[in-house]
Amino acid sequence: MVNRSGFKTLLEKWNIHSLLYIVCVLLMSGCDKPEHDDRVSRTVLVYMAADNDLADNALRNIEEMKDAFPVDGKNNLLVFVNLPEEKPYLIKIEADTEIIIRQYEEFNSLEVQNMRKVLTEMISMYPANEYGLVLWSHGTSWLPVGFQTRSFGEEKGLQMDITELSGALPVKFDFILFDACLMGAIEVAYELKDNADYIIASSTETLYTGFPYDMIIPDLIAISPDLQKVAKKYMDYYRQLTGIYRSATISVIDTKELAQLAEITSLLLGGNSINMDLFDRSVVQRLDSYEEQYIFDFSDFIHKAFPDIQTASFDDQLQKVVLYKAHTDEFMEDFFIKTYCGLSSYIPLKSRNDLNNYYQRLKWYKDSGYKSLF
Repeated sequence: MVNRSGFKTLLEKWNIHSLLYIVCVLLMSGCDKPEHDDRVSRTVLVYMAADNDLADNALRNIEEMKDAFPVDGKNNLLVFVNLPEEKPYLIKIEADTEIIIRQYEEFNSLEVQNMRKVLTEMISMYPANEYGLVLWSHGTSWLPVGFQTRSFGEEKGLQMDITELSGALPVKFDFILFDACLMGAIEVAYELKDNADYIIASSTETLYTGFPYDMIIPDLIAISPDLQKVAKKYMDYYRQLTGIYRSATISVIDTKELAQLAEITSLLLGGNSINMDLFDRSVVQRLDSYEEQYIFDFSDFIHKAFPDIQTASFDDQLQKVVLYKAHTDEFMEDFFIKTYCGLSSYIPLKSRNDLNNYYQRLKWYKDSGYKSLF
């Protein structure tokens, strides 16, 4: 039992100011506590827009993630997946298992407000010091909605272009990895330069197998992920295949260097003129399989378009932007890859007013001097 009279006597001996000081210290220390005590170094979010013909591949990739997640893994790997004939759901990947976190009512995961809401919720539920993002779906570089396919993603006819994608991302990520075709473009990287510090992407199509998650998950969720190692493992995986499956390109982009690249490109184009009506696009390294080609190697285009000018500053800055690049010698028996700088680019096509008009909305068009090509 408590001796109340003794307790009162003790209080009377205390200096009231000392007591108030102790109370204030306790209150302040309580306010300094983080909102979540389970904050980790890194949370990687995987956003699978798979309500399309890629559904089987999504499930296979999830199995690979579970197989590769380390038993002692301390960081978070969350996967949002939307599959045909199912309600979208969110899972947390752990070693050899998945934990269902939430099931949603049916919605289209390519609507900007839906993507932003889901990503915001994932971040709020699993706080971390840094966040990585894997965007998993179809993709066609910067090309607009209503083209033959889409910039990023396709679900039940709804598509998302890269300007919408930029607006759907709620925070600046440490990295964005595109498991989608043709997203390693200067236009894509520049549009998203304020959304991520680094971008990992392929300038050509990616085969249906996508990234080898059973090989790269430990690297992606590490405290300090080695993104060049991730890209190298991607390339190693495809180089060991045979036939048409031995087809891949990959690069790692440092987005903080892109503004300087745009400035140098603008100076280069502003000081030199070219008649694009007379320019032979076929001499530039192609990186797409479209009959009417749109996607070309960025550096090869600049050098072929302006063969007589000094490009040292452009070349040096491009090397700062592209931290890693690799390619197979051939792609799907459609074309050989003789040169690859790590980024693709559009070459204006006079007959495609629809594409040219849309292109003028992009940040790269506005900042790089490309307007002189149109």
